[in-house]
This record gives sequence, structure tokens and C-alpha cells, in this order.
Amino acid sequence: MGLSIENMRYQVFIKNIDSHKNTYSFALESINKKYLPIYFDIPFTMDTYKKTFGKTIILGGAPGYFGAIAISGRAALYSGSRYVEIMTTKEHSEVLPIYQPELITSYKLSDFHKKILSYKNLLIGPGMSDDKWSHDLFTLMKKYLCSQHSEIKCIIDGGFLSILSKKPFKYDNWVMTPHIGEAAKLLNKKPRDIEINRIKSAKELQSVYGGIIVLKGPKTIVQTKSNTYVCNHGNSGMGTAGMGDCLAGTILSLITLANKDDIDTSILFSIGIHSLAADMINDNIGPIGLLASDVIIKINKLLNTIKVKL
Repeated sequence: MGLSIENMRYQVFIKNIDSHKNTYSFALESINKKYLPIYFDIPFTMDTYKKTFGKTIILGGAPGYFGAIAISGRAALYSGSRYVEIMTTKEHSEVLPIYQPELITSYKLSDFHKKILSYKNLLIGPGMSDDKWSHDLFTLMKKYLCSQHSEIKCIIDGGFLSILSKKPFKYDNWVMTPHIGEAAKLLNKKPRDIEINRIKSAKELQSVYGGIIVLKGPKTIVQTKSNTYVCNHGNSGMGTAGMGDCLAGTILSLITLANKDDIDTSILFSIGIHSLAADMINDNIGPIGLLASDVIIKINKLLNTIKVKL
């Protein structure tokens, strides 16, 4: 019996609503012809193996914040990453494989510069805090990023953003994923100031810190250097602990799997499927107790079913 190996192709639909401003969504059954479909391809062929898409590392998890790295690591695995390592504290590194044995762990910051060179895909920040360990990790990461001449895929989230607000620097190749409170700290404003004009705030974050901004919240905003996108999925039940860690791990995975250099499409797809998964849970069960762990499993199911054959 022969095996047929195909790329997996997914559709996201973009609608232009203003100059450099767009909304986007998935079309599961009927296609609104006002939306322009864009495609996201994941190449699965017979010769792919665990390091085909590059090694992935997640850095974070200060004492007391085990859940953040556990959720982001599981999100990356369930959305397709094949080799995921968590660099965290010694205590967390010993427990994490019991919780999720497919995650590799390490803890020695003294090995950071040697280790990090072999990783193409980085997520830093889940579970980082204001302690010495987190500040030491921030310093190491800043030195590494500022010395980078080759392009890497880097996402910054959580505690890294809080430290960045106190020790700001700009990097053009990262994806920044703040919620309203983190955005306020980064711009030295009050949360209310961000909420009043979230698109303007996203543009300001992009100008000050570089990269691509994912401003989380109702109708999550994606701000690239030249375009603004507003996600049409998402619901109030998503305001639970760990949901941002789930999103960060999903983005990390799906920008890793993209078989082209269009990172914007990969990010839109990641945010769209994360919010869509939560919407489907909300529709079936309701918003109470809508957990990141459930969204991770739903994303996995969607990735394996929502596809357009080439």
C-alpha cells in the first residue's frame, strides 16, 4: 500500500478596511468573497525528522512560575514543534519531564552562550519574574540578540517584557506579545491610555521596540512595520491565567513550521487559530473555566482538520 505525503495548506482571509489596516478570520464553511485568502503551508514529507524545522528553546520559569513554561512548552509541542527544550531553574528542569516527557530541559545559565547558538527558534519570557535569576537571563539574552547578525525567530513575552520596560532596547527581528498592562509599562502609560486607542498604542510599540507587535486583548492587534491587522476571533472567556503562554508557544511553533519567509502570515495564522479554538470551546461549553490547556488540545485538532489540499 503506497503512502501519499502532502503539504498541509491552511487559509486565512484578509479584508482591507482602511489604508494599511485589515481584519482577518478563518472561513470554515462559507467564504466571504470580500476577503482575500492567504495561505499557510506546513511541509510534511517522508524525509522530515525532529530537527527539520530547527531546534526550539523556551527560556523562563522563575521560582513559583512553573505553569507558564509548562503551558508554553505543551502549546509548542501540540501545534507541531518537534524538538522543544525548556531552559529554566534547576528545580523546574527536574520536574518538567515528569509533567511532559517530550520536553527537554536544562538549567545552567553558564552554558547559555554555547547552547543558544544551535537554536533557530526562541521564546523568552513565560514565567520570568523580577528576581535575580530572571534579570541575569534577560542580560544574557540582550547580549545575544544585540550581537546577532543572522536572522533568528524570536518571541518575547511575559516577564521579559516587564524587565524590558525598565531596561529598554530595540530589536527588529522579534515578535513582541504584550497584554494591555505590559504595553502600558513598555510605553510608560496607564492601562486606560492603551485601551482608548489600541491600534495607536500598537504602532507606538512597534516604533519604539521594533519587530512585530501582537497586542493581546479583545480583537487582538498585529502591528507590522507597514500594516495593521485586527483578529475577528476571540471571546471574554480567554481572560484566564496561562492563555498568553499558550499563544506564545503556538506562535513559536507555527512560525517555525512555515515553509516560506512570510512570517506575517504565520503570525496571523497562529493568533487566528488560537482565538478560533477558544471560540469553539466557548460555543460548545461556555466561557466559564475556559482554560489554556483545553485550547492547546483544540488547536491540535484544528491543525489536523482545517486544511486545503493542494
